[in-house]
Amino acid sequence: MSFCSFFRRWPLRVGAVNCLSLIGATAACALPAVQSPASIRAAVETFVRAGLPPAAAKAKIEVQGPAADLRFPQCADLRTAYFGNANPYGAQTVEVRCAAPQVWSLYLPVRVDQQQGVVVVARALQAGHVLSATDLTTVERDAAHLPPGAMNDAQALVGQVLRYSVAAGQPLVQSMLTGPQLIHYGQPVSLVAQGMGMRLVALGQAMADGRVGQSVLVRNLQSGRVVSGVVDAQGQVVVPLN
Repeated sequence: MSFCSFFRRWPLRVGAVNCLSLIGATAACALPAVQSPASIRAAVETFVRAGLPPAAAKAKIEVQGPAADLRFPQCADLRTAYFGNANPYGAQTVEVRCAAPQVWSLYLPVRVDQQQGVVVVARALQAGHVLSATDLTTVERDAAHLPPGAMNDAQALVGQVLRYSVAAGQPLVQSMLTGPQLIHYGQPVSLVAQGMGMRLVALGQAMADGRVGQSVLVRNLQSGRVVSGVVDAQGQVVVPLN
């Protein structure tokens, strides 16, 4: 085996002894073509961006590596895949694998940063507070650091009630909120029975407080019968007809 053939079998590193200096200018040997680090990073960025949701079109993708002193043979079939669980934002790892002509692989850390509009409270608020427009503001935050279900429509939150106390600047999620109390104990309410193509309305009296979506007991003032129904957005109590 010639020296050059032997030399080509080994990964190349920056600072490797020049082939010409070892065997003389009259017996020069050509070094094998290598895959450029820039092309590897570009393949990873393209792969990651293709998997992002449409809202993340302007996300910043940072690919770390390959190390400056590593060289990989030129690849005709470069493949990419997530290593572990894929996360749209934040830190993740991508495997880069060459399938031909020479098989090799490496793993590159990637970070995806996406600024996203989110509704936060402008000041500290106590549990039971009814939100108004002045309590809310929309800011840009890194999506990787937002809680799941963070809200982005301030107008839709006006009139909602806080289940828990919140600190100034805290993002709001739906689980922290409940609807306003529309029905109070003893209050006259519209009792709506509907189903099977029928809709009947009667006057009732609430036997408990109620918010949108809650079940409450109501006394039908005409029949005296107590029934259970669900409070709707109009403050009516709806009883299904089976």
